Amino acid sequence: MSDDTECGQELDCARGDSGSGESFLHKPVASASVLGQPLGPGILLVDKPAGISSARVVDVVRRVTGIKRTGHGGTLDPFATGLLPVLVGREFTREADDLLAGDKEYLLTIRFGSETDTCDLTGAVVARGASPLPDAATIRSALEAFVGVLQQEAPAYSALKHQGKPLYWYARRGEPVIKPPRVVRIDSAELIEWLAPDAVVRVACGKGAYMRSLARDLGRVLGCCGHLVALRRTVVGPFRVEQATPLWHLERRATAPRLPATRLDVPKACVVRSDESEGTG
Repeated sequence: MSDDTECGQELDCARGDSGSGESFLHKPVASASVLGQPLGPGILLVDKPAGISSARVVDVVRRVTGIKRTGHGGTLDPFATGLLPVLVGREFTREADDLLAGDKEYLLTIRFGSETDTCDLTGAVVARGASPLPDAATIRSALEAFVGVLQQEAPAYSALKHQGKPLYWYARRGEPVIKPPRVVRIDSAELIEWLAPDAVVRVACGKGAYMRSLARDLGRVLGCCGHLVALRRTVVGPFRVEQATPLWHLERRATAPRLPATRLDVPKACVVRSDESEGTG
């Protein structure tokens, strides 16, 4: 698992040249415009589908813009969907931490009854729940304990580094590394739907929180085990998934020539100067 669903994941960008552009954050143009309008340096919000890596999304954007220095501002695992901000151009990839350090929101689908080694549906089952499945009231009560500032243990299959290598490198070799818990912030955790054995939970959190760990830990608290079977990111800082362009719209574009530096053609109301973006540290 080379990608990891972590808030504030390190920017994954390619080395290379790009044109210069104004230091703005850009809401993407409407879907119909994306098919026919040249795209230059800026931030393009993509709605990532399940089944592909975040790096693959970057490859598509790099192809349609013709700008080599392109990266994303926060990895989503291949099974996850939703908002993936893609930074196009040197001036944007350099400022990734400042531009995209805002809070995040997710929709989690947690399946109770078993725990996997990856804490999601891609892994092997390592434990079965000893307790019966909870009811909705019990789940809501348990979620309250996860709201606030807390210690969280990263999944063994994650991109968190240990001696220069990601944890998944060790886990794949049968030598999982358990890192000391990290301090994270969960602002809210709300049960949206309970259709046993699956619970849909909306989570708002700060930088660095693992949703797979939250699913695992919630299952352990309830005594029935749990793992993620679906994950959708809906908010990154000031951006919402409703503003994003579906990836297939970009994939329909022909390979683009090298473009001159230009801003995306969007109304002023859709443009946020970088000095207005909020950082959470």
